[in-house]
Amino acid sequence: MPLMNIGDYIEFFDPDVIGAWLDWDAVTSSDCQVSETCSRSREYLAGLYTMWYATPDDTDGDWRGERDRPLRVGEARRTSRSWPQGRASGVTRLRDAFVRENRPVHLVLPGYSLGNGRVLLLDGTHRAVAAHLSGLEVRVMVFSIEGPLDAAVLPDLAHYSVSPAGSAGEVDA
Repeated sequence: MPLMNIGDYIEFFDPDVIGAWLDWDAVTSSDCQVSETCSRSREYLAGLYTMWYATPDDTDGDWRGERDRPLRVGEARRTSRSWPQGRASGVTRLRDAFVRENRPVHLVLPGYSLGNGRVLLLDGTHRAVAAHLSGLEVRVMVFSIEGPLDAAVLPDLAHYSVSPAGSAGEVDA
């Protein structure tokens, strides 16, 4: 039995706080399920997709960039030289705080399922990237909406291909 349903998800991860342009009405009206993943694996954390993008020349990109591609947590630093100041200082501040604590980093994160075990983070990317960059052990719990892979529901989903069977394929490059 799932730990939460979509109503619980919305209550727990406040839509007014989550920065993703998710169509919450579409998610609730389509009776989406919520899955949970718990992991102590830094590799799992590194493999989570973010809403941060890289241009073809590895500078900070944008979801509207047709040739830009989503970054995973483990590769987010590749665009760090061109991050907006707020992102750079936020990640550095969090990473430094995690390192000072010198304990496993605990993260509870909202996600959107891309199929095949892949997840797109809807919020918490600064914390996730900072935890990964800290080099410390992690304890990660991700609650993922199992919803339609439709850019009308979430514009970022346009960057993920969909196979004829309707499951998310690899990220378009």
